[in-house]
This record gives sequence, structure tokens and C-alpha cells, in this order.
Amino acid sequence: MTEHVWDDLLTERDRQVISKAGYDESGASSWDSRGLGTDPLVLVIDMQRLVVGEDEPILDAIEEYRTAMGAVAWDATGEIEPFLDFARERGLPVAYTRVIPSSYDNPDHEDLAIVEPIAPEPGETVIDKSYASAFYGTDLLSRLVRGGHDSVIVVGNSTSGCVRATTIDAQQNGFEVILPQECLFDRIEASHKIALLDLWMKYAEVLERTEVEAYVEEVTK
Repeated sequence: MTEHVWDDLLTERDRQVISKAGYDESGASSWDSRGLGTDPLVLVIDMQRLVVGEDEPILDAIEEYRTAMGAVAWDATGEIEPFLDFARERGLPVAYTRVIPSSYDNPDHEDLAIVEPIAPEPGETVIDKSYASAFYGTDLLSRLVRGGHDSVIVVGNSTSGCVRATTIDAQQNGFEVILPQECLFDRIEASHKIALLDLWMKYAEVLERTEVEAYVEEVTK
């Protein structure tokens, strides 16, 4: 059984509501909000230098970039890297997003580069975006449809921002969404946990990384 990162935030009444209303079994009642699908694409959200920063405490990292998360990001990178290796070995396609802030005139600026340990491999797609959702103003939906994908495995950041927006848009466009919780992060721990709880209740399957890998193993046999 999954040990979810938000469990320590819940009151006893919260647990009873989740159980009695059936969120723990089936998610939102208005639509099919949780599932795994059979043909996933892995989507890596905004793992860029200006967001990741140096491998140091977050309060030090933001001295260089106000958006950097430092060790918070690098801890997750240590989970994302082996997960991507695992997914590629089993033939799953991997795509990336980069957020291009309006303050940057040059999209090739080194600040916007995806950090080296998990940089795209030759031939992998990198989608530039200007807003939170990877779907807004991009061709991601067309790529998923053309590829015949029915699900998206989302890793990266931030849980309460771009991951949340992308997950909701994916679900509303008819795709199942899988979130390996160790491969996601946010600068505020409470935001990370609450966003994952909300996404799990209404829009996505939230699992431990090993559980997602077992799912990948199953669908790529």
C-alpha cells in the first residue's frame, strides 16, 4: 500500500471524509479521475538550471536564482534520473518542457538549460512553454494523440504549479495521469503535500516510484 507524503497532514475527520466519500477507492465521483492506462509517455517538467540551482540548501540556492530550489530539487533529481533510465530501457518515450520566462530574450540562455544528470537524450522532444500547463499554447496534445498515448507519467516541478496545471489539463483532455511522488518537488513542503493530495483525490494516481516502475514493467512486457 502506498505511503503517501501527505498522510501526516490529515486529521482524523479528514481520513473519515476521504474514506466515507470513496476518494480513497475511486477519486472524484464526477469523472473517472484515476487510472493507469496502457501506453504512457513520460513528461519531465521544467528541470532547468534557474529552477534547480546548485546542490545546496534552498536558502543558499535562492541567492543566485530566486526561483531555485537547491537540495530540494537535487533530492528529487536523484529519483528522476534512475526512473528515466528505467523508462527508456523499456522503450517508453520521454519528453521535456522548458518554461521560458518573459524576462529572457534568448531561449538558448544557459539558465534555461535542463540540468545535465537528466538532460534529454538525442531525438527526445523538448517543448517550450510560457505558462504553467504544458498543454497551453503548445503542441503537446497533438503529440500525445499522434503517438497513440492514453496516459502521462509526470515528473519534475513544481507540484503546486506547473505539475498541477499540466496534470489537470491532461486529465481533462482524456489522459490518465501517474505521479511518482519521489520524482516531484516544490519549494514549500506544505504546498507539495497538499497539491499531491488534491491531485490524488480528483485528477491523478499518486504512487511511490517503485510502484510506477512495476506498472511500467507490466505495460511494456
